[in-house]
Amino acid sequence: MAKYLWNTRLCESLYPCFQLLEVTFRNKLHSEIGIAAKDPTWLINEVVSEEERTAIKEAKESLALERCPITEDYLVAEMKFGFWTTLLNSKYEMMWRKIIVGVFPNMPKHIRTRREASSLMNKVRRLRNAAMHHHSIWHWGDLFDRHKEMRTLISYMCKYSELVAQETDRFPDIYANGVGGCQKIVAKILESIQDPAP
Repeated sequence: MAKYLWNTRLCESLYPCFQLLEVTFRNKLHSEIGIAAKDPTWLINEVVSEEERTAIKEAKESLALERCPITEDYLVAEMKFGFWTTLLNSKYEMMWRKIIVGVFPNMPKHIRTRREASSLMNKVRRLRNAAMHHHSIWHWGDLFDRHKEMRTLISYMCKYSELVAQETDRFPDIYANGVGGCQKIVAKILESIQDPAP
C-alpha cells in the first residue's frame, strides 16, 4: 500500500514538468515549422506525411464534434504528444536541419541533432505515458535520470520554462523521501479501519 501511494505521489509530482515540456515543445515546433514551410497554418493545410495527416484529420473531427472552431490554435492544442514526437522521426531529417536551432536554442552544439533530440524526447514520452496511465514507476532503476533528462530538455528549449520548472517541480523531494514517507499514511488508514468512528 505504501508503494502504491508513493507511486501516486511520484506520478503526480511529474505533472508540472510534463505539462511544461509538452506545451513548450509543441508551440516552438509548430512555430518553427510554420516559418520553414512559409505556412503558419501548416496543420490546417496538412503539410506533413500521410501518417501524420491521419492524426490531423482525427483532431479536426474531434474539434468538430466538440463544436470548436477548426483553427490553427485549436489544432495545436488538440494534437496529441505522440504526434509531435513523431515529427522527430528520421523521415523529417531535412526539416530538422532548418528548425533545430529554433526549437532547441540552448542545446549544446556538439549534440544538437534530430537523433539526440528524438532519443531524449521518446524517453520522456515513455515516462509520461506510464505515469499518466497509472502504471508503476517507483521501481524504475533510472527514474531519477529520466526526470533529469526531462528537465534538461525543457532547459534546451526555453530558459523561462525551466525557471517555472524550478519553482514547481516537487519530484526530487518526493523521490528523496522514498516509500517511507507514505508508511505513516498507511498506518493512519489501518488505524481508522481497526477503530472505525461510531
